[in-house]
Amino acid sequence: MFVSEREAALALSSGDLVALPTETVYGIAAKFDDENAVNNIFLLKKRPQSNPLIIHVSDVQDIFPLIEGRPDYLETLATKFWPGPLTLILPIIPHAVPANVRACLPTAAFRIPNHPKTLNILSKTGPLVMPSANLSGKPSATCPKHIQDDFGNTLKIVDGGHTNLGIESTILYYHKGLWKILRRGALPKEAFQDYFSHTQEPSMTKKTLCPGTHYKHYSPKATLHLNLPTKTTCTVLGFIERQYPSHNVRFLGSENTPKTVAKNLYNTLRKLDEDHIEEAFIDMHFPKTGLWETIRERLVRASQKI
Repeated sequence: MFVSEREAALALSSGDLVALPTETVYGIAAKFDDENAVNNIFLLKKRPQSNPLIIHVSDVQDIFPLIEGRPDYLETLATKFWPGPLTLILPIIPHAVPANVRACLPTAAFRIPNHPKTLNILSKTGPLVMPSANLSGKPSATCPKHIQDDFGNTLKIVDGGHTNLGIESTILYYHKGLWKILRRGALPKEAFQDYFSHTQEPSMTKKTLCPGTHYKHYSPKATLHLNLPTKTTCTVLGFIERQYPSHNVRFLGSENTPKTVAKNLYNTLRKLDEDHIEEAFIDMHFPKTGLWETIRERLVRASQKI
């Protein structure tokens, strides 16, 4: 069911869930301080309650009443990258952020999305939680059709067309005076080198500190192999400049434009299931730097069996 921005704001303020577009992927939104609405997101997505949510705001000033102190470089990062595909995990004032939003952690994740429709809605509703609009573990939704495939026609949707970036935000975690990349995303690590030199690489922790860090994630039903096949009948995910022995090639895009590959990635994975393809082989011969590093990480997670 498609709704206008005004209708979406009213529905959210009444405790409903609404799927909203961002520049990265679509999200299922709820008022961050509405306990029942937030719990309904977990139920709808079949998402574990131990997986914290990202709080989306329309202005950086909205987060200051919720966080503890002013972490180093916070204003610098906000000025440079917000609105945009960056999420910051910050220490919070416990009573200011509901426990079900932050999985009872002493931190919470924040972002200002770069989409005019969602920014307009946020300006009317105040902070919203907005995890990706997909069933937990499946490829994220980058257009309204993906949402309808997962949830039918009962969920209200604000139509923003296809998302521009097609891959989730990069997540930075502030801890003990240092920033750590917890989730690779649309902003590569090189984007932060001019602002601080102590960004660390992702690491596994016992507790889930941010979305998208479960080992198996972004996964179609099809079995994915991170190598090229020897049989000509196998399905291959590859690049338009290259030739493959297979007769069934699905092109991710050009080997020269990682932004296009990232934008196409989840749609390509979802198409495998739409076309009832049971397994596919992926050409992984691409760089290990920049946005390619994020694409590689997504494909590795999508290929895991557990």
